[in-house]
Amino acid sequence: MKSLFSKLSLLTLVIALTAFNGFAQTVDDVIAKHVAATGGEEKWKQINSMKIEGYIEVQGIQIPFTQQAVHNTGWRIDAEFQGMQIIQIVTPTKSWSQNPFGGKTELEPASEDEHKQQVDELDLQNEFVDWKAKGSSVELLGKDEEDGNEYFKVRLTTKHQNQTVYYIDVKTYLIYKSVSTSKMQGQEMEVTTKLLDYKELPIGVKVPHKTDQMGQVLVFEKIDLNATIDTKLFAGK
Repeated sequence: MKSLFSKLSLLTLVIALTAFNGFAQTVDDVIAKHVAATGGEEKWKQINSMKIEGYIEVQGIQIPFTQQAVHNTGWRIDAEFQGMQIIQIVTPTKSWSQNPFGGKTELEPASEDEHKQQVDELDLQNEFVDWKAKGSSVELLGKDEEDGNEYFKVRLTTKHQNQTVYYIDVKTYLIYKSVSTSKMQGQEMEVTTKLLDYKELPIGVKVPHKTDQMGQVLVFEKIDLNATIDTKLFAGK
C-alpha cells in the first residue's frame, strides 16, 4: 500500500511540475525561441530588401502579383487582372492605392487610418526581432488549441498602436496565424491570416510561402532577398 501511495505522490509531483513549467514559460522565452526557429536575429538583420513574385487566388481565379520592398523605406505591390492595373504603395509617411475594381482608376492617397494599418509592414526583419528597440510592447495571453495543436498567444502592439495576436506553435515556434483588427470603409473588422508552407531561404531565414486571409490565398512562388530595388517605385502622387 505504501508503494502505491508513493507512486501516486510521485505522479502528482510530476503533474505539478509539468504544469508549473508550462506556466513558467515567459513571453521573452517564446519570442526568443520563435526568432531562433525562423533563422535567428543575426540573419534577419541581414535583410535590406525583398522581391516577391506570386499570385492571389480568389474564387478559383489566379491573379499574378509582384511585391518589391526596401526595409523601412517603402513597399509596392503590382497586379493586373482583366487588363486593369492594381497598385499599392506604402512609405513611412504616406500610402497610395489604385484599384479599378474598387472605383480607383488612378493612384489615390490612403486615409490616415489605412496608412497607419500598413506602415508597420515596412519592417522586413521580423516584427519580433529587437521589438523593444522598435518601440513595441508584447504580452503572453496564454495558450490556445486548434485542429489538435497547441499555440502560445502573443499580443504585439507596435509604436503606431497596431495590435496583432500571434499564435505560435508550442513545438515548432513558427507562427500559425495572426489575428488583428482592420478598419475598412469606416468599419472595424477582425482579420485572421494563416501562415502556411514554411520554407528556408538561401540566407537562412524561414518564411511562409502561402497565406490564407479569410479565403483570399496568396502564394509566393519566388522570394529574392537583398536584390537592388529602385526606390523611385515608391513615389506616389
